[in-house]
Amino acid sequence: MKISADEIIQDFKETGILQLIRGGKIIAENISSAEDCKKGDLVFVDNKKYIDSVLKNSPSVVITNSDLKDSFPETEISSLIVASNLGLAHALIRQKYADRNFRDTEEWGKVHPNSVVHPTAKIHESVIVGPCAVIGKNVFIGKNSVIMANVVIEYDVKIGEDCILYPGVYVGYECIIGNRVTIKPGSIIGSEGYGFAQDKEKKSYRIPQTGKVILEDDVLVGANNCIDRAAYGQTIIGNGTKMDNLCHIAHNVQTGKDCLLTAGLVVAGSTKIGNRMIASGQAGILDHLTIADDVVLVQRAGVTSDIKEPGIYAGLPTLPLSDYMKTTAIFRKLPDLKKEISDIKKRISDLEKK
Repeated sequence: MKISADEIIQDFKETGILQLIRGGKIIAENISSAEDCKKGDLVFVDNKKYIDSVLKNSPSVVITNSDLKDSFPETEISSLIVASNLGLAHALIRQKYADRNFRDTEEWGKVHPNSVVHPTAKIHESVIVGPCAVIGKNVFIGKNSVIMANVVIEYDVKIGEDCILYPGVYVGYECIIGNRVTIKPGSIIGSEGYGFAQDKEKKSYRIPQTGKVILEDDVLVGANNCIDRAAYGQTIIGNGTKMDNLCHIAHNVQTGKDCLLTAGLVVAGSTKIGNRMIASGQAGILDHLTIADDVVLVQRAGVTSDIKEPGIYAGLPTLPLSDYMKTTAIFRKLPDLKKEISDIKKRISDLEKK
């Protein structure tokens, strides 16, 4: 990386989130944390607690917000950029200049000789295939996608452009992966859903799950996720949804667009999740439910019935956050309340005896 502040402004002009205050010709050679920066670095500063460290270390380019910009005088910081959305600027700039190069062919070449590609597979010439990858019959993979080591892609799968499948990913037969999808190590897309019928002796009989999984455009699936194929039809992860590690999505679940699903989420079968839902760690949602748009689940929320209104929900069963906080406050006082009630009952009993 060797980029001037002027070039950064030009590269992201269309976003409208960056304003150059001074030092357009100053060059940055690295992006560093505010605590460990040095001359030649570009740093992002979003909190006043980092100001002294940055001034002491004198990085070449500082990107900050409008509230902090006056904390970096020209005598100390040569180049200053203000971002109206500092978090977004951080994401976009690091993606462009300092991300891992997934398309580097120096290590293994373009298509590793130990990979197995079925002769009927249609793979764009720009696709990179790592060692021991297995690509099945009639698979389609779009341009600039990367299939890393030990990935298994079964027959009739369709994968779009600019996708990255990390080592050890499995994509089951007939599943559909959109454009710009990232699937991290060990994740399973299209495993068989959990469906059984029992006889009168409670012996279980498998119900074949022969639907598919669809990951729409710009989805990110974290490490060691399991997304089950539908019994019939599709399990769908909506456009722009980002999943953390260790999530389980059961058969026929449908999520909306731009959801943020963090570690430990479990969603039971046939539930429909609205757009932009945020689920914090270890949330759980029962089957055949409907969740409205713009719902946030916190405090290990356990959803046992439909959520019809946007808002923040917590607890088991889920309550609106304000009600949950009141209930929790009362719960902590239960021992004292029990003692008070016992004292009242005793006084009433004593009065009745007189």
